[in-house]
Amino acid sequence: MKSLAFEVALSYLRARSSRLVSSVSLLSIAGIGLGVAALVVAMGLLSGYQREIRENLIGANAEVVLFPLSTAAEADPSAAERRVALLRRVRATARVIYQSGLASSSATPDGTDVVLKGIEPSTERRVSKLDSYLPDAERILTRGSAGSPPGAAVGVELARLLDVREGDTIALSVPDNTPGGTSLVARTAPFRVARIFRTNFYESDSGLVFLDREVLRNLAHMSGKANVIEIKLDTIGDTEEAARQIGKAAGKEFSVTDWRSLNTGLFSALRIQQTTLFFVIGLIVAVSTFNIVATLVMTVKEKKRDIGVLTALGAEPTFFSRVFLVLGGLLGGAGVLAGIAFGALVCWVMTAFRLLRFPPGVAEIYFVSYIPFRVRPLDLAAIVGFSALVILLASWLPARRAGRVDIAEALRYE
Repeated sequence: MKSLAFEVALSYLRARSSRLVSSVSLLSIAGIGLGVAALVVAMGLLSGYQREIRENLIGANAEVVLFPLSTAAEADPSAAERRVALLRRVRATARVIYQSGLASSSATPDGTDVVLKGIEPSTERRVSKLDSYLPDAERILTRGSAGSPPGAAVGVELARLLDVREGDTIALSVPDNTPGGTSLVARTAPFRVARIFRTNFYESDSGLVFLDREVLRNLAHMSGKANVIEIKLDTIGDTEEAARQIGKAAGKEFSVTDWRSLNTGLFSALRIQQTTLFFVIGLIVAVSTFNIVATLVMTVKEKKRDIGVLTALGAEPTFFSRVFLVLGGLLGGAGVLAGIAFGALVCWVMTAFRLLRFPPGVAEIYFVSYIPFRVRPLDLAAIVGFSALVILLASWLPARRAGRVDIAEALRYE
Protein backbone atom coordinates (compact mmCIF):
# COMPACT_ATOMS: atom_id res chain seq x y z
CA MET A 1 0.00 0.00 0.00
CA LYS A 2 1.37 3.37 -1.03
CA SER A 3 2.00 5.89 1.73
CA LEU A 4 0.13 9.19 1.81
CA ALA A 5 3.37 11.17 1.39
CA PHE A 6 4.12 9.24 -1.79
CA GLU A 7 0.60 9.83 -3.11
CA VAL A 8 0.83 13.58 -2.47
CA ALA A 9 4.29 13.78 -4.08
CA LEU A 10 3.05 11.85 -7.09
CA SER A 11 0.03 14.16 -7.44
CA TYR A 12 2.37 17.19 -7.37
CA LEU A 13 4.47 15.57 -10.07
CA ARG A 14 1.43 14.88 -12.26
CA ALA A 15 -0.22 18.25 -11.65
CA ARG A 16 -0.10 20.99 -14.26
CA SER A 17 2.42 23.28 -12.63
CA SER A 18 3.55 26.62 -13.91
CA ARG A 19 5.57 26.61 -17.10
CA LEU A 20 8.69 27.73 -15.22
CA VAL A 21 8.48 24.87 -12.69
CA SER A 22 7.87 22.32 -15.47
CA SER A 23 10.87 23.58 -17.44
CA VAL A 24 13.16 23.47 -14.42
CA SER A 25 11.91 19.95 -13.61
CA LEU A 26 12.75 18.74 -17.11
CA LEU A 27 16.16 20.41 -16.89
CA SER A 28 16.86 18.71 -13.57
CA ILE A 29 15.96 15.28 -14.99
CA ALA A 30 17.99 15.90 -18.14
CA GLY A 31 21.00 17.19 -16.19
CA ILE A 32 21.09 14.22 -13.85
CA GLY A 33 20.50 11.86 -16.79
CA LEU A 34 23.45 13.24 -18.73
CA GLY A 35 25.70 13.13 -15.67
CA VAL A 36 24.76 9.53 -14.91
CA ALA A 37 25.17 8.56 -18.57
CA ALA A 38 28.65 10.08 -18.56
CA LEU A 39 29.49 8.04 -15.45
CA VAL A 40 28.17 4.82 -17.02
CA VAL A 41 30.19 5.37 -20.21
CA ALA A 42 33.37 6.32 -18.32
CA MET A 43 33.16 3.32 -15.97
CA GLY A 44 32.30 1.05 -18.91
CA LEU A 45 35.34 2.32 -20.80
CA LEU A 46 37.80 1.75 -17.96
CA SER A 47 36.27 -1.58 -16.92
CA GLY A 48 36.42 -2.79 -20.52
CA TYR A 49 39.98 -1.53 -20.88
CA GLN A 50 41.11 -3.39 -17.76
CA ARG A 51 39.37 -6.58 -18.87
CA GLU A 52 40.78 -6.37 -22.40
CA ILE A 53 44.33 -5.98 -21.08
CA ARG A 54 43.83 -8.80 -18.58
CA GLU A 55 42.29 -11.18 -21.11
CA ASN A 56 44.99 -10.46 -23.67
CA LEU A 57 47.76 -10.86 -21.10
CA ILE A 58 46.40 -14.23 -20.05
CA GLY A 59 45.45 -15.17 -23.60
CA ALA A 60 49.04 -15.19 -24.86
CA ASN A 61 50.48 -16.50 -21.59
CA ALA A 62 49.47 -18.45 -18.52
CA GLU A 63 48.32 -17.15 -15.14
CA VAL A 64 51.48 -18.31 -13.34
CA VAL A 65 54.99 -18.99 -14.67
CA LEU A 66 58.01 -20.75 -13.15
CA PHE A 67 61.58 -19.77 -14.05
CA PRO A 68 64.44 -22.21 -13.35
CA LEU A 69 67.22 -20.51 -11.37
CA SER A 70 69.89 -23.15 -11.94
CA THR A 71 71.30 -25.06 -14.88
CA ALA A 72 70.18 -28.34 -13.35
CA ALA A 73 66.58 -27.12 -12.92
CA GLU A 74 66.52 -25.86 -16.52
CA ALA A 75 67.97 -29.11 -17.86
CA ASP A 76 65.23 -31.26 -16.33
CA PRO A 77 62.25 -29.42 -14.80
CA SER A 78 60.01 -32.52 -14.94
CA ALA A 79 60.23 -33.28 -11.18
CA ALA A 80 59.13 -29.78 -10.19
CA GLU A 81 56.43 -29.84 -12.86
CA ARG A 82 55.00 -33.07 -11.41
CA ARG A 83 54.92 -31.63 -7.89
CA VAL A 84 53.17 -28.49 -9.06
CA ALA A 85 50.62 -30.47 -11.09
CA LEU A 86 49.41 -32.18 -7.89
CA LEU A 87 48.24 -28.90 -6.33
CA ARG A 88 44.49 -28.43 -6.01
CA ARG A 89 44.26 -25.17 -7.96
CA VAL A 90 46.53 -26.23 -10.84
CA ARG A 91 44.67 -27.40 -13.93
CA ALA A 92 47.50 -27.83 -16.44
CA THR A 93 51.20 -27.16 -17.02
CA ALA A 94 53.32 -26.65 -20.14
CA ARG A 95 57.05 -26.34 -20.79
CA VAL A 96 58.00 -23.49 -23.09
CA ILE A 97 61.11 -21.64 -24.20
CA TYR A 98 61.34 -17.86 -24.23
CA GLN A 99 64.24 -16.31 -26.09
CA SER A 100 64.92 -12.70 -27.07
CA GLY A 101 66.04 -12.28 -30.64
CA LEU A 102 65.96 -10.31 -33.85
CA ALA A 103 63.62 -10.71 -36.83
CA SER A 104 64.52 -9.38 -40.27
CA SER A 105 63.25 -9.67 -43.81
CA SER A 106 64.32 -8.66 -47.30
CA ALA A 107 62.27 -5.47 -46.93
CA THR A 108 63.72 -4.62 -43.50
CA PRO A 109 67.27 -6.04 -43.37
CA ASP A 110 68.09 -4.15 -40.15
CA GLY A 111 65.36 -6.11 -38.40
CA THR A 112 63.48 -5.48 -35.18
CA ASP A 113 63.65 -6.88 -31.64
CA VAL A 114 61.28 -9.76 -30.94
CA VAL A 115 60.54 -12.38 -28.33
CA LEU A 116 60.59 -15.95 -29.62
CA LYS A 117 58.31 -18.41 -27.86
CA GLY A 118 58.92 -22.08 -28.44
CA ILE A 119 55.86 -24.19 -27.65
CA GLU A 120 54.45 -27.67 -27.97
CA PRO A 121 50.91 -26.91 -29.20
CA SER A 122 49.26 -29.91 -27.53
CA THR A 123 50.31 -28.70 -24.06
CA GLU A 124 50.28 -24.95 -24.73
CA ARG A 125 46.59 -24.86 -25.57
CA ARG A 126 45.83 -26.28 -22.12
CA VAL A 127 47.39 -23.28 -20.35
CA SER A 128 46.59 -20.38 -22.71
CA LYS A 129 44.01 -19.37 -25.32
CA LEU A 130 46.18 -20.56 -28.18
CA ASP A 131 43.29 -21.77 -30.35
CA SER A 132 41.60 -18.36 -30.25
CA TYR A 133 44.37 -16.72 -32.31
CA LEU A 134 46.49 -19.63 -33.57
CA PRO A 135 44.26 -22.59 -34.47
CA ASP A 136 45.88 -25.64 -36.09
CA ALA A 137 49.19 -24.75 -34.46
CA GLU A 138 50.56 -28.25 -35.09
CA ARG A 139 50.18 -27.72 -38.82
CA ILE A 140 51.59 -24.18 -38.70
CA LEU A 141 54.64 -24.58 -36.45
CA THR A 142 56.47 -27.18 -38.53
CA ARG A 143 60.03 -28.35 -37.95
CA GLY A 144 61.00 -27.94 -41.60
CA SER A 145 62.73 -30.25 -44.04
CA ALA A 146 65.60 -30.18 -46.48
CA GLY A 147 63.65 -28.14 -49.00
CA SER A 148 61.48 -26.05 -46.68
CA PRO A 149 62.39 -23.91 -43.64
CA PRO A 150 60.52 -24.37 -40.34
CA GLY A 151 57.18 -22.60 -39.92
CA ALA A 152 56.69 -19.61 -37.66
CA ALA A 153 53.72 -17.47 -36.63
CA VAL A 154 54.18 -13.70 -36.29
CA GLY A 155 51.90 -10.98 -34.94
CA VAL A 156 49.99 -8.75 -37.33
CA GLU A 157 51.87 -5.59 -36.33
CA LEU A 158 55.22 -7.37 -36.61
CA ALA A 159 54.28 -8.55 -40.08
CA ARG A 160 53.51 -4.95 -40.98
CA LEU A 161 56.87 -3.78 -39.62
CA LEU A 162 58.71 -6.47 -41.56
CA ASP A 163 56.50 -5.99 -44.63
CA VAL A 164 55.86 -9.71 -45.00
CA ARG A 165 52.85 -11.86 -45.84
CA GLU A 166 52.02 -15.48 -45.19
CA GLY A 167 54.39 -17.65 -47.17
CA ASP A 168 57.28 -15.16 -47.13
CA THR A 169 60.64 -15.96 -45.57
CA ILE A 170 62.13 -14.14 -42.58
CA ALA A 171 65.41 -14.56 -40.70
CA LEU A 172 65.41 -15.07 -36.93
CA SER A 173 68.56 -14.52 -34.86
CA VAL A 174 69.09 -15.54 -31.23
CA PRO A 175 72.10 -15.54 -28.87
CA ASP A 176 74.16 -18.72 -28.72
CA ASN A 177 73.28 -20.60 -25.52
CA THR A 178 75.92 -23.31 -25.91
CA PRO A 179 77.24 -24.23 -22.42
CA GLY A 180 80.60 -22.56 -21.96
CA GLY A 181 80.12 -20.45 -25.09
CA THR A 182 79.53 -16.72 -25.48
CA SER A 183 76.07 -15.23 -25.85
CA LEU A 184 77.53 -12.47 -28.03
CA VAL A 185 77.55 -14.88 -30.96
CA ALA A 186 74.25 -14.83 -32.83
CA ARG A 187 72.73 -17.87 -34.45
CA THR A 188 70.51 -17.16 -37.46
CA ALA A 189 68.18 -19.36 -39.51
CA PRO A 190 65.47 -18.76 -42.14
CA PHE A 191 61.81 -19.36 -41.29
CA ARG A 192 58.62 -19.38 -43.32
CA VAL A 193 55.79 -17.11 -42.16
CA ALA A 194 53.12 -19.79 -41.90
CA ARG A 195 50.55 -17.64 -40.07
CA ILE A 196 49.97 -14.01 -39.14
CA PHE A 197 47.98 -13.87 -35.90
CA ARG A 198 46.15 -11.15 -33.98
CA THR A 199 45.65 -11.08 -30.21
CA ASN A 200 44.54 -7.40 -29.99
CA PHE A 201 47.34 -6.91 -27.43
CA TYR A 202 49.88 -4.62 -29.06
CA GLU A 203 52.98 -6.00 -27.33
CA SER A 204 52.16 -9.52 -28.53
CA ASP A 205 51.06 -8.48 -32.01
CA SER A 206 54.19 -6.38 -32.57
CA GLY A 207 56.92 -8.43 -30.93
CA LEU A 208 55.99 -12.10 -30.46
CA VAL A 209 56.99 -15.00 -32.72
CA PHE A 210 55.78 -18.57 -32.14
CA LEU A 211 57.99 -21.51 -33.06
CA ASP A 212 58.06 -25.21 -32.39
CA ARG A 213 59.82 -25.72 -29.05
CA GLU A 214 62.46 -28.14 -30.33
CA VAL A 215 63.21 -25.90 -33.32
CA LEU A 216 63.92 -22.94 -31.04
CA ARG A 217 65.93 -25.12 -28.66
CA ASN A 218 68.15 -26.32 -31.50
CA LEU A 219 68.50 -22.82 -32.95
CA ALA A 220 69.65 -21.38 -29.61
CA HIS A 221 71.78 -24.44 -28.75
CA MET A 222 70.03 -24.74 -25.38
CA SER A 223 71.01 -27.68 -23.23
CA GLY A 224 67.83 -27.53 -21.14
CA LYS A 225 64.42 -28.72 -22.26
CA ALA A 226 62.65 -25.48 -21.27
CA ASN A 227 63.40 -22.24 -19.46
CA VAL A 228 59.81 -21.51 -18.39
CA ILE A 229 56.97 -23.64 -17.03
CA GLU A 230 53.53 -22.14 -17.65
CA ILE A 231 50.73 -23.01 -15.24
CA LYS A 232 46.97 -22.81 -15.73
CA LEU A 233 44.85 -22.21 -12.60
CA ASP A 234 41.22 -23.09 -11.92
CA THR A 235 40.39 -19.37 -11.68
CA ILE A 236 42.26 -16.07 -11.80
CA GLY A 237 40.91 -15.13 -8.38
CA ASP A 238 43.46 -14.97 -5.53
CA THR A 239 46.34 -15.58 -7.93
CA GLU A 240 48.90 -14.38 -5.39
CA GLU A 241 48.09 -17.16 -2.90
CA ALA A 242 48.15 -19.78 -5.66
CA ALA A 243 51.56 -18.50 -6.79
CA ARG A 244 52.92 -18.84 -3.24
CA GLN A 245 51.74 -22.45 -3.04
CA ILE A 246 53.30 -23.20 -6.44
CA GLY A 247 56.59 -21.64 -5.35
CA LYS A 248 56.71 -23.86 -2.25
CA ALA A 249 55.94 -26.99 -4.28
CA ALA A 250 58.50 -26.17 -6.99
CA GLY A 251 61.35 -25.55 -4.57
CA LYS A 252 64.13 -23.01 -4.16
CA GLU A 253 65.59 -23.72 -7.60
CA PHE A 254 62.61 -21.97 -9.24
CA SER A 255 61.28 -18.42 -9.20
CA VAL A 256 57.53 -17.96 -9.47
CA THR A 257 55.54 -14.99 -10.73
CA ASP A 258 52.01 -14.37 -11.93
CA TRP A 259 50.24 -12.12 -14.40
CA ARG A 260 49.29 -9.58 -11.71
CA SER A 261 52.78 -9.15 -10.26
CA LEU A 262 54.22 -8.74 -13.75
CA ASN A 263 51.85 -5.81 -14.34
CA THR A 264 51.30 -4.41 -10.83
CA GLY A 265 52.06 -0.82 -11.80
CA LEU A 266 49.72 -0.88 -14.78
CA PHE A 267 46.68 -2.24 -12.91
CA SER A 268 47.29 -0.04 -9.86
CA ALA A 269 47.37 3.02 -12.10
CA LEU A 270 44.15 1.92 -13.80
CA ARG A 271 42.36 1.47 -10.46
CA ILE A 272 43.45 4.92 -9.29
CA GLN A 273 42.38 6.40 -12.63
CA GLN A 274 38.97 4.74 -12.42
CA THR A 275 38.33 5.95 -8.87
CA THR A 276 39.44 9.49 -9.68
CA LEU A 277 37.37 9.64 -12.85
CA PHE A 278 34.31 8.40 -10.97
CA PHE A 279 34.40 11.29 -8.51
CA VAL A 280 35.36 13.90 -11.11
CA ILE A 281 32.49 13.01 -13.42
CA GLY A 282 30.30 12.52 -10.34
CA LEU A 283 30.57 16.26 -9.84
CA ILE A 284 28.40 16.64 -12.93
CA VAL A 285 25.64 14.72 -11.16
CA ALA A 286 26.16 16.79 -8.00
CA VAL A 287 25.96 20.08 -9.89
CA SER A 288 22.87 18.98 -11.79
CA THR A 289 21.03 18.43 -8.50
CA PHE A 290 20.92 22.21 -8.07
CA ASN A 291 18.06 22.12 -10.56
CA ILE A 292 16.21 19.78 -8.20
CA VAL A 293 16.74 22.29 -5.39
CA ALA A 294 15.30 25.05 -7.59
CA THR A 295 12.34 22.87 -8.61
CA LEU A 296 11.48 21.93 -5.04
CA VAL A 297 11.87 25.50 -3.72
CA MET A 298 9.49 26.81 -6.39
CA THR A 299 7.09 23.93 -5.76
CA VAL A 300 7.07 24.73 -2.03
CA LYS A 301 6.12 28.33 -2.80
CA GLU A 302 3.50 27.23 -5.33
CA LYS A 303 1.96 24.66 -2.96
CA LYS A 304 2.08 26.87 0.14
CA ARG A 305 -1.72 27.04 0.27
CA ASP A 306 -1.99 23.23 0.13
CA ILE A 307 0.56 22.94 2.92
CA GLY A 308 -1.42 25.41 5.05
CA VAL A 309 -4.74 23.61 4.46
CA LEU A 310 -3.28 20.17 5.26
CA THR A 311 -1.60 21.59 8.36
CA ALA A 312 -4.92 23.02 9.50
CA LEU A 313 -6.45 19.55 9.01
CA GLY A 314 -3.84 18.04 11.33
CA ALA A 315 -0.85 17.15 9.15
CA GLU A 316 2.44 17.36 11.00
CA PRO A 317 5.43 19.36 9.65
CA THR A 318 7.44 16.19 9.17
CA PHE A 319 4.79 14.96 6.73
CA PHE A 320 5.63 17.78 4.28
CA SER A 321 9.33 17.10 4.66
CA ARG A 322 8.67 13.51 3.59
CA VAL A 323 6.51 14.67 0.68
CA PHE A 324 9.23 16.86 -0.79
CA LEU A 325 11.96 14.31 -0.12
CA VAL A 326 9.90 11.80 -2.10
CA LEU A 327 9.27 14.39 -4.82
CA GLY A 328 13.01 15.06 -5.10
CA GLY A 329 13.63 11.32 -5.19
CA LEU A 330 11.12 10.87 -8.01
CA LEU A 331 12.68 13.64 -10.07
CA GLY A 332 16.22 12.42 -9.43
CA GLY A 333 15.26 8.76 -9.88
CA ALA A 334 13.79 9.50 -13.29
CA GLY A 335 17.06 11.16 -14.30
CA VAL A 336 19.15 8.28 -12.95
CA LEU A 337 17.10 5.65 -14.80
CA ALA A 338 17.21 7.65 -18.03
CA GLY A 339 20.97 8.17 -17.64
CA ILE A 340 21.67 4.48 -17.03
CA ALA A 341 19.59 3.46 -20.04
CA PHE A 342 21.24 6.02 -22.32
CA GLY A 343 24.73 5.26 -21.03
CA ALA A 344 24.24 1.50 -21.46
CA LEU A 345 23.00 2.10 -25.01
CA VAL A 346 26.08 4.17 -25.84
CA CYS A 347 28.33 1.43 -24.41
CA TRP A 348 26.55 -1.24 -26.47
CA VAL A 349 26.88 0.76 -29.68
CA MET A 350 30.57 1.51 -29.06
CA THR A 351 31.26 -2.16 -28.39
CA ALA A 352 29.08 -3.71 -31.09
CA PHE A 353 30.56 -1.56 -33.86
CA ARG A 354 34.07 -1.38 -32.36
CA LEU A 355 34.12 2.39 -32.62
CA LEU A 356 37.05 2.89 -30.23
CA ARG A 357 39.96 1.53 -32.25
CA PHE A 358 43.53 2.79 -32.27
CA PRO A 359 46.07 3.06 -35.09
CA PRO A 360 49.41 1.29 -34.49
CA GLY A 361 51.17 4.32 -33.02
CA VAL A 362 48.44 4.93 -30.44
CA ALA A 363 47.94 1.21 -29.77
CA GLU A 364 51.56 1.05 -28.69
CA ILE A 365 50.78 3.56 -25.93
CA TYR A 366 47.54 1.95 -24.74
CA PHE A 367 48.73 -1.69 -25.23
CA VAL A 368 45.53 -2.66 -27.09
CA SER A 369 44.20 -1.87 -30.54
CA TYR A 370 40.52 -1.96 -29.52
CA ILE A 371 38.64 -1.22 -26.29
CA PRO A 372 35.20 -2.69 -25.53
CA PHE A 373 32.82 -0.97 -23.10
CA ARG A 374 31.86 -3.20 -20.18
CA VAL A 375 28.87 -2.24 -18.01
CA ARG A 376 29.34 -4.06 -14.70
CA PRO A 377 26.59 -4.44 -12.07
CA LEU A 378 29.09 -3.31 -9.42
CA ASP A 379 29.72 -0.05 -11.30
CA LEU A 380 25.98 0.53 -11.76
CA ALA A 381 25.40 -0.06 -8.04
CA ALA A 382 28.10 2.50 -7.18
CA ILE A 383 26.60 5.03 -9.63
CA VAL A 384 23.07 4.55 -8.26
CA GLY A 385 24.29 4.79 -4.66
CA PHE A 386 26.30 7.95 -5.30
CA SER A 387 23.43 9.56 -7.25
CA ALA A 388 20.90 8.67 -4.55
CA LEU A 389 23.13 10.27 -1.91
CA VAL A 390 23.57 13.59 -3.72
CA ILE A 391 19.87 13.70 -4.66
CA LEU A 392 18.89 13.10 -1.02
CA LEU A 393 21.22 15.87 0.14
CA ALA A 394 19.88 18.23 -2.52
CA SER A 395 16.25 17.50 -1.54
CA TRP A 396 16.80 17.85 2.18
CA LEU A 397 16.96 21.68 2.38
CA PRO A 398 13.74 22.38 0.39
CA ALA A 399 12.00 19.52 2.28
CA ARG A 400 13.07 21.05 5.59
CA ARG A 401 11.77 24.42 4.42
CA ALA A 402 8.41 22.86 3.49
CA GLY A 403 8.10 21.48 7.04
CA ARG A 404 8.56 24.99 8.48
CA VAL A 405 5.92 26.83 6.47
CA ASP A 406 3.91 29.19 8.70
CA ILE A 407 0.21 28.18 8.54
CA ALA A 408 -0.98 31.72 9.23
CA GLU A 409 1.07 33.12 6.35
CA ALA A 410 0.01 30.27 4.03
CA LEU A 411 -3.72 30.91 4.67
CA ARG A 412 -3.57 34.71 4.99
CA TYR A 413 -5.22 35.42 1.64
CA GLU A 414 -7.48 32.36 1.56
